[in-house]
Amino acid sequence: MTAATQASLHELPAWVDVTAMAVAALFSAHTAQQRRIPIVAVLFLGLVGGLVGGMLRDMLLGLEPSAISTWYYVPVVVAAAIIGGLTVRRLRLTPLPFVAVQAVAVALLITIGVQKALAYHTPGPSAILVGVIAATAGSAAEDVLTQTRPAISGEGPWMLGVVVVGATVFWFVSIYVAFYLAVIVTVLLVAIVRVSSVHFGWTTPYLPGRAT
Repeated sequence: MTAATQASLHELPAWVDVTAMAVAALFSAHTAQQRRIPIVAVLFLGLVGGLVGGMLRDMLLGLEPSAISTWYYVPVVVAAAIIGGLTVRRLRLTPLPFVAVQAVAVALLITIGVQKALAYHTPGPSAILVGVIAATAGSAAEDVLTQTRPAISGEGPWMLGVVVVGATVFWFVSIYVAFYLAVIVTVLLVAIVRVSSVHFGWTTPYLPGRAT
């Protein structure tokens, strides 16, 4: 049995997947609320932010999306969007804990995306791409729908770069070391780098020769 086959025998349980989607929905609804749009749109954008990444992940793998085939995905994500839209604004979270929780959810979406791709015998580079899409598509769709420049393409604190590195690290450690160690390493890496980039003001670098 090859290392890749051994890795594919492990998958995070469905409750981890739906929890990561719910946290993504909560933060998406919270972000939408800050943009001063109607409450129905806030809840819809929370739903989009929570579900789109996972649904695209499954569709790219030729699967029926879990959010459609499993009854509790949509209710849980809707509930999270309601919480994010109605109550998160009242919570006294400083920016760094807020970013840290969001980063953990992103990291879990990465690991689920990459590992699900491996479980269906997807080549390594393609599995990494699936993980990146699963982790970023929801927030990008929310930004597009609100006519905002997607955060993953902005100059601000590291996001897309962290996701790509996290997906690559998870794939490597999962294949060549151990699955659950890969989950832990990826969550810590994404959370630490994302929080550090916000705290220290690190910005995404450009290629040399960029016009000023």
